[in-house]
Amino acid sequence: MVASGPLDCVPSWPLDWCNDPDLDGAPTLRAGSIVALGLMQWSRFGWRPNPSSIMADEGVQRKILVEDNIDWVADDPRTTPRKFEFGENFPEDLFTDIEIPGRADWEVRIPGARQRIYSTFKNGRFPMYQIAFEHMGLRLPLTDLEVAIFNHLELCPSQLHPNSLAFIRAFEIVAAHLQLAPTITLFFHLFGIQRSRPRGNVTDKCGWVSLKQHKKFFEIFEESLRGFKDKWFVVRPITSEGWKSIIVRGPKRDDEGKVVRGPDGKPVEVDCERFPFCWSTKHYAREAKSFTFKKGALSKEELADLKALEDFVEEFPPSLWEDREGNPICDEEGYQLSSKKYINTKALLKCATRAEAEDVLSEMKNTQLTLRKLQAEKKKRQLGATSSTPNVSGQSSPTPSIEVTGERRVVEEVTGDQRPPKHARVDGGGSSVSGPHKLIPGKAATEFVLPQAMGHDCLLDGKTVSSVAVFKLLEVANFLNGRECKYLRERDEARAHAKDFGERLTVVEKDLAVQTKACSDAEDKVTRLEKELHDAKEEEGRLKGKVEELEEKLSSLTLTPAADEEERRVDPAGTYTSFSRAGLIAKIYEVGDLQLEVASSSFRNALAQLQVLNPGVQLITEGMDEMKEVRDGQIASPPLDEEN
Repeated sequence: MVASGPLDCVPSWPLDWCNDPDLDGAPTLRAGSIVALGLMQWSRFGWRPNPSSIMADEGVQRKILVEDNIDWVADDPRTTPRKFEFGENFPEDLFTDIEIPGRADWEVRIPGARQRIYSTFKNGRFPMYQIAFEHMGLRLPLTDLEVAIFNHLELCPSQLHPNSLAFIRAFEIVAAHLQLAPTITLFFHLFGIQRSRPRGNVTDKCGWVSLKQHKKFFEIFEESLRGFKDKWFVVRPITSEGWKSIIVRGPKRDDEGKVVRGPDGKPVEVDCERFPFCWSTKHYAREAKSFTFKKGALSKEELADLKALEDFVEEFPPSLWEDREGNPICDEEGYQLSSKKYINTKALLKCATRAEAEDVLSEMKNTQLTLRKLQAEKKKRQLGATSSTPNVSGQSSPTPSIEVTGERRVVEEVTGDQRPPKHARVDGGGSSVSGPHKLIPGKAATEFVLPQAMGHDCLLDGKTVSSVAVFKLLEVANFLNGRECKYLRERDEARAHAKDFGERLTVVEKDLAVQTKACSDAEDKVTRLEKELHDAKEEEGRLKGKVEELEEKLSSLTLTPAADEEERRVDPAGTYTSFSRAGLIAKIYEVGDLQLEVASSSFRNALAQLQVLNPGVQLITEGMDEMKEVRDGQIASPPLDEEN
């Protein structure tokens, strides 16, 4: 990082004024003296004001609009102050190696006192946690995959938990090692989304977003990552090459997201950010599962890359458990405990070069290399322990140590025939004699006789026997180690299958309990319905009997009644005895109509007779009919009440 000269495409600030909107009201830097805190940059000459860019915030089209309301931010990011403060001296623990070696396109800036990690920074600045550069190997400019991930998640880099940044870096390194295509679809098939929710008001507060693995391939960088929240600063490009890595030309859009067109109908192009620069709630507007991809969404090439990654991790030897002193941890039956081995993210990110990363990945896969290293370290420990005990010949003969992993551990005791015991140095008469010729107090050395069991031939025979035993043990160890890896892999697979089967069995048992309860409830309901059906049938039979009884009574009542005396007197012939009531009514109407017709005929007959009797008289018949009568010397119709 170089921060000693002005931008090659922007003018410099005068030292007596400041137009940086990010200062948040902080006093300005004046020539000759430092008045107060502000956004400053460090160079080899000390702290100095940074030149302002002509690429102001108003000229950059943001993909995610700046939100003035930050009530949705969780309390932890809001209340945690930063550790780095502006002062006369360079902060000792400020890490400024933030870009690819050999380039000077970026600078580190310390923000104002009132600004936090979620604050909005303009002029191409965005906040970053120091741990991402210091311990995770992240360097600017961001790679295409990193930019694509931030765009896909609609998050700025500091809104993603640092452990997730470690996953991204490790995935990139492994993809380069295995020659995989690092696509967004493949990455978000391996990783899902986990959102941190603070305690208390969980619906309105949002914190960091993390990546979680659907199937484990990578070890997490740190299970409980601490001390990163207050160590952050702002980074900003200072050259045109740096700007090109975060800004791209694109169509201008209005508040509704529509493309703005000029008078000629062509889209108006403006500078657009390649990824979000500030915190936003836009990510939380979508469900977490909407960011991931199922296996069916992968292309053939991506499925092949996924299979290559799975095969790569499956070939890892199991991790054998040891205590802090390097001793194996065994179970009750004497077998050394082991666990499935995954990609060591932390060791991978410690590599400074690609060659180192290749060696680390190869070492994870190469069992023999690991065993040789462990054996060499154990030899060094034994040499260090025996270097203070010289022997007669002046040469040290360390005894090889063979450790057979995965089999039943049996404590092997080396007998006196295989290796002579060690003897401490004995001082006598100002001289020192070492080895098996131990001086006996009160007896001269010339009279000392070497026991036959400790003679030269015996010692040589013991070395020969020990050497043969060592080679035999090496042969057995190599055989057992190869077989052991296979057995341990099979055992781990069996344990994984057993665990998976146990989980599925638990789910089935729960479903069975639910179905059993539902079946019991259904049986109770069937019993109740059968009883109700039986009662309904009994009620139906009772009602049928009552209906039959009523029908019998009705039939007895509707039989042809005996004509009473009055009927026989009126209708002695019994002509109307069989008539129904409706028939009698119809007969009555018929008789009435007949009477009216007879009356009309009689009136016309009488009128015709009068005309015959008075031939010379012209009779006036207008207005006359059979229904009228003479009243008060006039022909009139009777009143209606009289008609009724």
